[in-house]
Amino acid sequence: MNGLAASTSVLTNLKRYLVSRGWAKIQHPNARIELFQTHPDQAGDYGSVTIPSSPNFRDASELINEALRLIATYENAALQQVVDRVSRWDRDILRTRFIRVLGHEDSLPLGIASEAVAGLKEFIGYAAYTQTDPRPFFDKAGAASTAFAKHCLFGHTFQGSFGLTIECPIQVTQVLPIDGVEPLVPIERQVFERVANGLLILHESVVRDSIDPMLTGYRTGFNANMCRTLAEIYEKADGRRMEFDFSWSPQLRSRCENVWKPMIFEGRAYDLARIAATELEKAETYPDSVLQGRIVILRSDMPPGLDAQAEFEHLVTMAWEREEGQPVKIRVPLSPQQYIEACDAHKEGRAVQIYGIPEKSGKFWTLTKVHDFSVLTK
Repeated sequence: MNGLAASTSVLTNLKRYLVSRGWAKIQHPNARIELFQTHPDQAGDYGSVTIPSSPNFRDASELINEALRLIATYENAALQQVVDRVSRWDRDILRTRFIRVLGHEDSLPLGIASEAVAGLKEFIGYAAYTQTDPRPFFDKAGAASTAFAKHCLFGHTFQGSFGLTIECPIQVTQVLPIDGVEPLVPIERQVFERVANGLLILHESVVRDSIDPMLTGYRTGFNANMCRTLAEIYEKADGRRMEFDFSWSPQLRSRCENVWKPMIFEGRAYDLARIAATELEKAETYPDSVLQGRIVILRSDMPPGLDAQAEFEHLVTMAWEREEGQPVKIRVPLSPQQYIEACDAHKEGRAVQIYGIPEKSGKFWTLTKVHDFSVLTK
């Protein structure tokens, strides 16, 4: 990796990055440098870096790159990710690296490179459209797909096998929490987090050797269109594995940041993506229906009273008689307030009524487009 050249913008972004990650400026007698430190942990350990006070000093670039290395070590992050966050402050970055099974290459045949770029453009567009309408599959992507793909930028290629970079500028309207409310997540971040979630779910499927995580995870990860496009990119890469990695804009913490690890897409991931795509394409859809009955299972990723923006999943499971004498269990996503009412109904043994469209992916049923939830009297 080439280091960053000293400039006013690089130095400004480096300071912004340090402050945003909890590093504080400490007074230092040497006016040529600025000292930043973290708060000591329980063991008394802390991080410390020095950066030049001006980009015009002869050793400014050397000091900046040494600071980047120390920050990456302290934060247990890849050096390239820290460099991305400083040099591309306002954007999320997806890196796709093509790796030969044997040997090494610093370039790709032009035909494979053009197919890869076209495939990734389609893949990102499908992610955006799925984010606006998270269905198991769709026949044709709408305007949101094209608009989002146009918003993204083709960044620099990089060596170490051959890599392509897709950059997505994000529009952060609220940087700091207000009265304990987390910042609003812009659509650009939502789409890139969907891609990251999809790769994490795919990795789980590979570990479990099962497509079940992908069939239940299409609402936050890959749907059939995304699975199939990713598989097609792999097919056209002429036997090369693909590695995916992210650098998140430091303006807004990503919910994926603490769990994300680079993902290798190869043989078994390719097989499972194709199989999952086929199953998701078979998803059954019913007209708007009414469900009545008692709740049999409650599950929430966070206590609903603490979920001010309804970002976390609150699910109940009900018995639904889709055909006479053939009840099935169906998952129903609820708002935080509805989930609280559902918990009370469950404790009191009361039935609930709710409208929506049942959808089946593989062997799992989910009620979508939920509306008119109510608790029935005894």
